[in-house]
Amino acid sequence: MLNYAVCEIAGKQYKIIPGRAFEIDLQKESGKDLEVNVLLLSEDGKLKIGSPYLKEKLALTRLEDGKGKKIRVSKFHAKANYRRTIGFRSKTTKVIWSVKKA
Repeated sequence: MLNYAVCEIAGKQYKIIPGRAFEIDLQKESGKDLEVNVLLLSEDGKLKIGSPYLKEKLALTRLEDGKGKKIRVSKFHAKANYRRTIGFRSKTTKVIWSVKKA
């Protein structure tokens, strides 16, 4: 069966699969590992649901900090000859969940 967890990181919920890296918003805490609260945990077909969190916490290993994909943001006012275009790249942290629990 597929093992996965749903956890909360900085107010957002992410579905995490062990061994697969994913990007989250930039985490400024120093150190390699992040401990996150778990909302739901699926292991070998058995489902654990917290209310709101489980007692267990997951340890995520920080891989790198970087920037996300660039988006274009435009402002426009009709009949006023006002046009502005800027770019924006969100700062992200790439993390991975190792199978051991904290």
